[in-house]
Amino acid sequence: MLLFYLILLISLKVFLVTKDCLYKRKINELLKVINSKEDLLYLNFRDYMSVIIEVLKRNGYKIKSTRDCGIDGSGLILNSIQFAEIWKHGLNQIIDVELAMNLAKCMQKNSVYRGMLITLGDFKPCAKAFCHRNVIECVNGDQLLNMCKAVQKTKAILQPAK
Repeated sequence: MLLFYLILLISLKVFLVTKDCLYKRKINELLKVINSKEDLLYLNFRDYMSVIIEVLKRNGYKIKSTRDCGIDGSGLILNSIQFAEIWKHGLNQIIDVELAMNLAKCMQKNSVYRGMLITLGDFKPCAKAFCHRNVIECVNGDQLLNMCKAVQKTKAILQPAK
């Protein structure tokens, strides 16, 4: 009976590792074919987040997920010194200052002094001004698309097995 549970446990571990590898491959393949903001818009939220995380990794960021900022798992810690929130708004959505204020509040509460807001839309001038004063980088849809295109030729960042 113990042997049966041991085999079952090993099989489960192999299944989970294989599933994780296949998902990472899917994200890398999706990243290769992104040519427009619409391509990003039509991804489901999990894939959208994963593509952006892969882009940030290829740009040299070390990334951890956090519940200290963001909603529904959209908060990240970049290089242990910067909060980032990823939003999937419509292409014509203009981001108001409230999102930036919420991020600034989270940053202040957690003693983090840099931030990043990423969206497919764009930012209102008042939001950009607030972000500039609070050291929050605004990444709009055009910048995000350019980031995706810039890293399409680089190799995937492989993570060591956990």
